[in-house]
Amino acid sequence: MNLVPRLPERPPTQTDLADRDRFQALVRESLPSVRASAEAWRNGLAAFVTLIGTAVVIKGRTTTVDLPPLWRLAVTVLIGGGLALAVTGLWHALAAQSGTKPLAVTLADIQREYGSVDAFELATAIRAARRLTLARRAVALALACLFIGTALTWWAPGAS
Repeated sequence: MNLVPRLPERPPTQTDLADRDRFQALVRESLPSVRASAEAWRNGLAAFVTLIGTAVVIKGRTTTVDLPPLWRLAVTVLIGGGLALAVTGLWHALAAQSGTKPLAVTLADIQREYGSVDAFELATAIRAARRLTLARRAVALALACLFIGTALTWWAPGAS
């Protein structure tokens, strides 16, 4: 393996330099952009969890009291699971919006681990984007569980 540095075959073109500058701007905007998206999701999820949680508390017993025991269990598992998944999604959105490293980081730590502040911010943005993706998936599953649980209350036979 030859480790001797070599000059490039040609100097960078204006397009190469423009791409480099645009990429650097993209990196610098990635963390604020992901955090802004996570904040919007967090706000929406907080309202969603509050609304669904209130509806379950107010309506839950009267909706399921006349269901046969196995149907009541299925509805309880689906609605309870849906609420748990919605709270999990909210947790991930909060983590994406606020960051996940609780300890203070020094410039020396950043340079040692990432090489530059830009690389650190990009890595932080990638972590936040992954948490936001987890939040969205949890909410999708929550909606499915809540919908199926609600549909079961509509179609379940009455108590015999």
